[in-house]
Amino acid sequence: MRKTLRRLLWMVTLSVAAPVLAGQYEVVSSQVQRMLTQAARNDEAGLNATRQQLENLAGPAHRNVKEARTLNQQGLDALKRNDYQAAATAFQKAQEADPADVEVAGNLGYANLKLGQFKRAEHQLAYAISLSPGRSSSWYNLGQVYGALNDVERATGAFAAAYRFSQNPPKTLDFMRQALTAPENNEATRTALKRALELFERPAEGSSAR
Repeated sequence: MRKTLRRLLWMVTLSVAAPVLAGQYEVVSSQVQRMLTQAARNDEAGLNATRQQLENLAGPAHRNVKEARTLNQQGLDALKRNDYQAAATAFQKAQEADPADVEVAGNLGYANLKLGQFKRAEHQLAYAISLSPGRSSSWYNLGQVYGALNDVERATGAFAAAYRFSQNPPKTLDFMRQALTAPENNEATRTALKRALELFERPAEGSSAR
């Protein structure tokens, strides 16, 4: 068991290419999984409390910011060409330059998702969430990852968290509704999206209806 855990943590370190200590990654992973459950239960108070715990964790320092931004733009340009491998390579280099750049971290997770490297994408997006627990796009992409893995429960939680942390909830709802008919989304992803949308039509557990 211990050997398996060490191997998993080693793979995580490779996938995020960031200076996250093994022990801290265990904490991050545990907190992210807790937030998935809380979001799926519509437990807004618990979700915000766990978010605060994540935000209190020490993160990496910014390093070569300018170089990272240049590489990030190269990755974005590659995404526009649907060249996901080139995008992932650019984002990986950008993250090595500046492991504290949350946009880069999320973009690398998305590129891994598009490449079908779902476990790498999951680990990378968990890292992005550790940098910014309230970043809605990282949660949404994590929901896509779990949907692709046919994990409806965790996908539902991730989509629900994406809504909860959105700076424009109505726009996010519209986006999620449109995603129900997107051809790239499988049945598990659509089911999770439907469940997440249904959550917002009833009062949250432990809180009053808005």
